[in-house]
Amino acid sequence: MLQPLHVIYLHAPAPDDATVLPEMEYGLSDAFRAFCKEAFSNGHPLDFPRLRLLVAHTPQEMGDLLFDVEARHRFVSDAAKFCCLFLFDDALPDPADPAAPPVPVQSLRIDGIPLARWFLAYFPALPKVVLARPGAADPPAPTRRWTSRPAAMFRDPALYRERLQRMFRSFWSPRFWTALREYVCNRAGSNWHTPGHNAGHAFDDSPFLRGFHDAFGDMTFRADLSVSVERLGDLSSPEGSAPLVEAQRLASEIFGSAHTAFITNGTSTSNKAMLMTLLRPGETVLLDRNCHKSVHHAVVQAGAVPRYLPARYNARYGIWGPVALDDIRAALDAPPPPSGPPRLLVLTTCTYEGVLYPAWEIARLCEERGVLFYADEAWAPYLAFHPYYTWEAPDGSPSRYAAVNELRGAHFAVQSTHKALAAFSQASMIHVSTRFRALLDDESLRPFRWLRRRFALHGRGSFEKFLHDLHEVLRYWHSTSPHYPMLATLDTAGVQMRLEGLSLLEDRLHWVEAFKQRVADLLRLPEADCFPSLADLAGPGPDWAAQGYLHDPLKLLLSFRTPEDRERFELALLRARIQWEKASPSTLLFLVTAGTVEDHFEYLYRVCREHASCIGRPEAETRIPAIPAAIDEQVSVLPRDAALCDGELVPLAESEGRICGQLIVPYPPGIPVLLPGLRITRPMIDLLLDVVATEGPSAVHGLFVRGKNLLVEVLARDEESRVALIPQSGPGNRADAPGPGNAG
Repeated sequence: MLQPLHVIYLHAPAPDDATVLPEMEYGLSDAFRAFCKEAFSNGHPLDFPRLRLLVAHTPQEMGDLLFDVEARHRFVSDAAKFCCLFLFDDALPDPADPAAPPVPVQSLRIDGIPLARWFLAYFPALPKVVLARPGAADPPAPTRRWTSRPAAMFRDPALYRERLQRMFRSFWSPRFWTALREYVCNRAGSNWHTPGHNAGHAFDDSPFLRGFHDAFGDMTFRADLSVSVERLGDLSSPEGSAPLVEAQRLASEIFGSAHTAFITNGTSTSNKAMLMTLLRPGETVLLDRNCHKSVHHAVVQAGAVPRYLPARYNARYGIWGPVALDDIRAALDAPPPPSGPPRLLVLTTCTYEGVLYPAWEIARLCEERGVLFYADEAWAPYLAFHPYYTWEAPDGSPSRYAAVNELRGAHFAVQSTHKALAAFSQASMIHVSTRFRALLDDESLRPFRWLRRRFALHGRGSFEKFLHDLHEVLRYWHSTSPHYPMLATLDTAGVQMRLEGLSLLEDRLHWVEAFKQRVADLLRLPEADCFPSLADLAGPGPDWAAQGYLHDPLKLLLSFRTPEDRERFELALLRARIQWEKASPSTLLFLVTAGTVEDHFEYLYRVCREHASCIGRPEAETRIPAIPAAIDEQVSVLPRDAALCDGELVPLAESEGRICGQLIVPYPPGIPVLLPGLRITRPMIDLLLDVVATEGPSAVHGLFVRGKNLLVEVLARDEESRVALIPQSGPGNRADAPGPGNAG
């Protein structure tokens, strides 16, 4: 039998509850199953779960119902795990004075926190419905993602079944996929448009390629359509009411943004389009030196001047740590460089290894100084869907780790939906926050006058003008022939997380916790000796956890005593047909995603048991030399100028002192060592030569390899004399920056 989904109802007790509430549950279930049959399958309604109604009579009772008392706000209760919808009576008795008039729902509190804020902190993505009493005006929804409906719809659900189904469609119907499937199954005929395989005929009719068609399945080819099918929508036309437009609007509601855009060629394209929209040539951008190479590409294309934040290399684990709050604050407060005050701060949260930044605090620091906060959230598109990713300050006030949220966070986030959710490769989203919209609308915010001038309409800051500019830049990057099945997975991935994201994440958080404990018990070691903790990853410095940094458990990082132990473990994994995400000299990273199943942990545990002697805290630092010094430089030439020079190729080993004209990137994780405009130093050269010696030249993207010759493009001597040099002042990396670069 299918596990029922829960509807949790904050309800004022009534004399007829014994009759009404069961009928309400049955009616909601029938309407929900009928909706699911229509939206997700052609199967029987009983193929889908029923709805179970759970009732709480006070706000505090509802809060207690939702959480595991033993691990408050860390794990949820079974009631919450399967919750898909909240219902609220529009007014309830005052808990402090039951004889007083009923209190409007928007005035209630849980744990002393206003109800709307409490739900934004812990369950923001789930739909919430306020039930208006007969004769009462529809109550105002406390915040976005709340709605109101007449109570009669729920008290007599059989009579109002069609209205309930329409409500369910508004919450959970994948707009684009529904329209695409309906067109393919019921409307498509003979195609006289692209793509050339023509609904798969070019494969299916070929004696050689028929097996290719059969392996992928008929729908894959039939749904691969063209923008010639105008009824479905077009990424180049982001306005109107086409299904593709409606799907992006639904994603905006689910993820809590002011605007969401679908991207079909990865977060790399999202980064390039966003930075080109937000920055102007010659403007300063603060960025994590160790962000993804696409951000550095974007800086080149925008013509911006990068000022790199101090990078922290963890020599024991061979990974890059987060940027400290003190370093962010110092960079924001430093005297402006000659290129002017910074307009944008770019951080990667979460990092490849799973370190999450306190987005709410960084946003506050940025807004006080008139700087926009841009979060590359490629590795964590699921943070809005589980209360585990909520920070509680010492005074009990909550904040979200999801970079874009309706409490306080980054002004923009880009997410690789495909990296962790149920979407095809390259499927990505851009989220623009409601807070950014407020910055444009609020003329009293003096630090952002520059922003309102940049996106002005009729002399005032205009969100519509910003969207126009963003989509104009996106037209530079979008293919005019996007992959429709990929767009459909962006649509369905968000819907799935709204319907069952709590359950998916809760299971995986428990599985990770149990697996770590099991391995630690096997080895009779502290868990942190097998799986690096936040303090291990971030390294010496501040109390990272107290400042709000968090390690995401779904980035499962296993550590090894020596690089040779890691190599032996890798061979054992390959024999077991297990593929990891990324390796450092002494760690392996395993991603826990929406598609991870519990058996995966069992298979991995078998390898851990058979090779237990390999696992443990690294005994020595990585052998890669002088990494802190290799990334402790600022650009000498505007990156765009350096990248556009003709340049010349010189041997990497002999390039010291020359100005680089390209990116040289060990991959993964895609963090550049050489960047356009950087003056090449001996530590940079040594780092790259060591990677080539240990991993091979193919592990370093951008090298020009001819036989044993490793060449890099630099500015020619006459070009160096023609380009403008950038004075080396302002915030940046320091050779003595605190961090684990020189310590184990």
